[in-house]
Amino acid sequence: MNYKRGIVFVVIVAVVGWFGYSMMQTKRDDDRFRDLVKSQQQRKSSEAESSALLEATKVTAPPSDMLVNLIPGNVWFVGKYEDGGGVEIPFRPGESPQKTDDITPHHENPGFVGPEQCQECHREKYQSFLATGHYKTCRPVNELTIDGIFDSGGNRFQTSDPNVSFEMIQQGDEFLQRAHFFDWSFDVPMEIIMGSSKMAQTYLYWHRDGLYQHNVTHITDGDQWINSPGYIDGDAAYARPIPQRCLDCHMTYFDFRGEKNHYTPGSLIMGVTCERCHGPAKDHVDFHRDNRDALEAVGITNPAELERQLQMDICGQCHGGSRELKGDALSFRPGDPLEEHYYPPDEEADAKNSVHTSNQLNRLSQSECFRQSQMTCIDCHDPHHNERGNEVLFSSRCMNCHESESDCGYYPHEGVNFAENCVDCHMPRRSTEKLRLESVQGDVFPPLRDHYIRVDQAATERFLNGSEDDD
Repeated sequence: MNYKRGIVFVVIVAVVGWFGYSMMQTKRDDDRFRDLVKSQQQRKSSEAESSALLEATKVTAPPSDMLVNLIPGNVWFVGKYEDGGGVEIPFRPGESPQKTDDITPHHENPGFVGPEQCQECHREKYQSFLATGHYKTCRPVNELTIDGIFDSGGNRFQTSDPNVSFEMIQQGDEFLQRAHFFDWSFDVPMEIIMGSSKMAQTYLYWHRDGLYQHNVTHITDGDQWINSPGYIDGDAAYARPIPQRCLDCHMTYFDFRGEKNHYTPGSLIMGVTCERCHGPAKDHVDFHRDNRDALEAVGITNPAELERQLQMDICGQCHGGSRELKGDALSFRPGDPLEEHYYPPDEEADAKNSVHTSNQLNRLSQSECFRQSQMTCIDCHDPHHNERGNEVLFSSRCMNCHESESDCGYYPHEGVNFAENCVDCHMPRRSTEKLRLESVQGDVFPPLRDHYIRVDQAATERFLNGSEDDD
């Protein structure tokens, strides 16, 4: 009897075990099936997205009714009419620009290491410097650095020619300018930002090892897209080469390969960073890593220890007018006289701020404040901190020489605290014809701060009347 019960018990356990295993296997199969279905759905979705992206960025050749010619400078011209404007690009129409990443530098780096190496010992200065215009004057394009609207409704720039327009497009992590020329369009990647956003950002892209400028620039005032400086409204020009003199004022280091605008892509140290004022830092970094207790700086230049003119010459590389290079860029070292590396600027009897913001040193040198003192740029500007737009701070530095606000000939004036804003009267923002941008509405002249310190009657009257309009 017990034997029979044992057999029955074993059979029951086996049946229950088999049933449980069957249920588990069924559930596992169901889970696998659901995972398979989900995977297939995700793959289909990914394939659909990839297909849509491919379709959106599909490269097409110009229609047969367009003129296509290779013109001097190895530039392709695409036009609709023989006597009209058109498209200028350095890559073959119907193809896309291609970046070359694996080029061996032509020259040995003379010791530039990049600002990241400086933070090891100068962390506070490094962190504050990241917010400055010098650091931001050249950056890679990404979602955090690029300005402008890329959504429909704000991403289009229509020229005065109804057949020529541009779209600014974001596709994942990539940003593009899409040029529309009659019924043909092509895409150009936005890869490098030139400009700190004080006034604008303009954009560069690579074709092989050549750097070229985009047709469309973003203007900070009004958050708007506009033709890049010097561009003709109604064209789609993407073949403007970027010479080393441009990069000389926007980068810390680059390997120049020659032929005007050819560089080694992996060599770039973007932004005007520590080493443009202190000199290449490799020897300095190596020494102090090996000699942690050394108190005296070795292998580096402190501009504050230079005589006045040599201090000013450091800033004069980029803020001393439109100076042409005597040799290759980046040959200047802090402590060198400026004239050893750059030709004198084009003198003008009534010089205004020239293209970009490059004429401050020439304008400042005309000021009585400068002539009657030993002041230098860093008496008013701290290059390690972002002080842009802080009129109160800059005015407080005026008070280091001018004893009080009562020195002002208009003091007192009801409702005006003279000590909090000297600059809008004595260094007004002015528009300049040398920085001209074309738009459908007409030419745009972004106002710049004039560094000629003087009594400006018109600016003073506007300030006292509470008006901030520019000249």
